[in-house]
Amino acid sequence: MKPTTLRLRLFAASFASIFLALLIAGFSIASLFSNHVETNLTKDLTSQFDRLLSLIDANSSPLALHAPLADPAFAKPYGGLYWQVTDIKTNERIRSRSMWDAEFTISDNKLLDGKLNKTRLLDPEGTLAITLVQRLIFELNNGSIRTLDIIMAEDLLVFYQANAKFRSDLALSLFFLALILSLAAWVQIALGLAPLAKIKQEVNAIRSGSTKRLGKSHPPEVMPLISEVNELLDNQEKSISYARTRASNLAHGLKTSLTILSVQANDIRKQNDNKTSKTADIIEKTTNDMSAIIDHQLRLSRLNTRSRKNTFASSLLKNINSITKALKLTPNGKKIKWHIDIDESLFINIDEPDLLELLGIIIENASIWAKDAIFISNEVEGNSAVIIIEDNGSGLTQKQISAIGKRGIKLDSKGSGTGIGLSIASEIVEMNSGKFQFSKSKKGGLMVKIILPMTKN
Repeated sequence: MKPTTLRLRLFAASFASIFLALLIAGFSIASLFSNHVETNLTKDLTSQFDRLLSLIDANSSPLALHAPLADPAFAKPYGGLYWQVTDIKTNERIRSRSMWDAEFTISDNKLLDGKLNKTRLLDPEGTLAITLVQRLIFELNNGSIRTLDIIMAEDLLVFYQANAKFRSDLALSLFFLALILSLAAWVQIALGLAPLAKIKQEVNAIRSGSTKRLGKSHPPEVMPLISEVNELLDNQEKSISYARTRASNLAHGLKTSLTILSVQANDIRKQNDNKTSKTADIIEKTTNDMSAIIDHQLRLSRLNTRSRKNTFASSLLKNINSITKALKLTPNGKKIKWHIDIDESLFINIDEPDLLELLGIIIENASIWAKDAIFISNEVEGNSAVIIIEDNGSGLTQKQISAIGKRGIKLDSKGSGTGIGLSIASEIVEMNSGKFQFSKSKKGGLMVKIILPMTKN
């Protein structure tokens, strides 16, 4: 399973935190608003209840008010505001016109304890209403008492509508706030991870060889990582340098001993004894083979390992000109006509020393076996450059061409040597995601195609 990016994980955590915080805030604000509206309704209804108490004429018979309540909702049928006064002894009842022919019934005696109690009842329209209930005892002018149950109610339809509208507006506002906060979180994460992008650029610069260490202009939080990576690079460089030095010292010691053996072989050959001459030949061949193997390993140790992200830009024409200039000074090179047709704007994605080593092996072999001409040209196939090297020598048979590249097979079976040059060339090509193609040239000799990735502009 592909791991999620750090940026995505941080944003997911931020978004989840924002969503949870706004969700809690939304419920809290909606609840506060609802409580606030209900408190105000209760306060207003209590004021209306007190006015009703002041208008009750307990001495009148039948029961009546001194004057009607001022709010017109009490006079309008199903107007939303209702009152009812009941004499518990005679069951005489008066009520607001808004009640029409309906009546309030209190079934819970706990509400009739003489205190002002708040409850919820269904109003004449069947809507839930906030209700104030109180049982009061009035002392009449004749010295008797009169007990009245007083009820006042206001339906909650407006309350519910106000709550619904507020919650709708609140949800929309919180949605836009979530978008703004999410965008801010994304920007914050991008700014926070910006140093990592800079580190990535510096790592790529190290891979490409343009620098050797990570810079020190980074936030303090990542400097321990920078220091560890730089220390690791230092240790790697020291290890490679140490290994190459030890390999060179070992090669030098071995080649010194091999040189002594070669001298001894020559001394043995001077004795003009057939038996000892054969022994000298065996010793000399063995020492030559061992020297070639040592040279091979030393040359391999100098190759630059790379990853797919390394990027190089080595001029093809410049390196070919450098090689041919040197070969023109050799006996074989002096007699050859060099036909070079290379695009000067062509750059190969390979480290320049490795490209020089690779082309040197192939072109030098061509100079040995060419009759009098070598042809070097190039083609482009997609993102790859095809380097074509041909000679007009006697060439190879199809069987010999098929055997090229196998371990221990030389580039040209007519020559002497160990075939190590091709082995090195093959390793360079493989290391740089390239490939070889060998075939019979129309010029008469061997045609070698080296396919390597180009550097993208």
